[in-house]
Amino acid sequence: MCIRDRNATFGPEFIVDLPRPRDRTAMNHDENFKKLRSDITQYLMSVGMGDDGDSGSNVYQLPNVQPNTASDFGLSDEEKPDVLKTYSNNMGDKKYLEYFNLTKIYPTPKGPLTVVDKFELNIEKGEFISIIGHSGCGKSTVLSMTAGLTDISDGGIVLDKKEIDAAGPDRAVVFQAPSLFPWLSAKENVALGVERVYPHATKAERNSIVEYYLSKVGLSEALNKKAAELSNGMKQRVGISRAFALSPKLLLLDEPFGMLDSLTRWELQEVLMEVWTRTKVTAIMVTHDVDEAILLADRVVMMTNGPNAKVGKVMKVDLPRPRTRKALVSHPDYYKYREELLTFLAECDNH
Repeated sequence: MCIRDRNATFGPEFIVDLPRPRDRTAMNHDENFKKLRSDITQYLMSVGMGDDGDSGSNVYQLPNVQPNTASDFGLSDEEKPDVLKTYSNNMGDKKYLEYFNLTKIYPTPKGPLTVVDKFELNIEKGEFISIIGHSGCGKSTVLSMTAGLTDISDGGIVLDKKEIDAAGPDRAVVFQAPSLFPWLSAKENVALGVERVYPHATKAERNSIVEYYLSKVGLSEALNKKAAELSNGMKQRVGISRAFALSPKLLLLDEPFGMLDSLTRWELQEVLMEVWTRTKVTAIMVTHDVDEAILLADRVVMMTNGPNAKVGKVMKVDLPRPRTRKALVSHPDYYKYREELLTFLAECDNH
């Protein structure tokens, strides 16, 4: 293996002496495979983490100011919690986010095509959900309807007792490509959203919010760099920072690491988990990656193949938090969850 550095050299060699032909699901029971996978993961993370950003060692504090998207916005100053405590109100509400008979139908030359068919799910406040399934199963369509970017054909979505009928700053979206303004700095890109949800805050307070979240994703030394000068990994850090800085009721992630190399992807998964642990914002991530789904989620929602895709199975991930990839590959239950997901996806292939 090659160490990721300007002066790269060959690292240790890992011999893959697993018998052929190899079955992806069966390997979850192979102790040699588990050990090899763990050793490679440990090595890659030990040499590859931390290249795209700094350590975030600069200390920034969040001001005691609420976003205008908070449920209890408008209370007196004595009643207002600080920006992070807003997430803890009614934590665990079983129907914080409700999907009922959610359906999306597109017109085609051959007639109406039902892409998503009666998608049903309740999500608790503070829960992290992964949605997984084969390409074309409607995962991103569900996310887009939740964001208010795609019209709903039938059924509905209720967030914090309010039906979603348009886009709004109470939902923050991180796409596969972060869509930054290249001529603006990292700080200015994040500030655009902060100004919208904290118009009542002072300029100093908004500045503190921007710097806090950029520091939490390891960019405290790159605040004033233009987006065009940043690496892909650093751009996605800005996108993550921008989403959290909105203090949204719901964080939506549409394969946010899909365009990144494996090491950068692993690193940003750790960044995402660290910032999410601080906020406990309700989150939904669409992913094709089985390991990513297990690593991040409290529950994994498996969708059937499209068209007429719907919820096929929901798997609860009962692994301790905070989680790290290093700890995950060594956990005795990890391969049980992995096999369940792979089996479901294989069964979808055969139908």
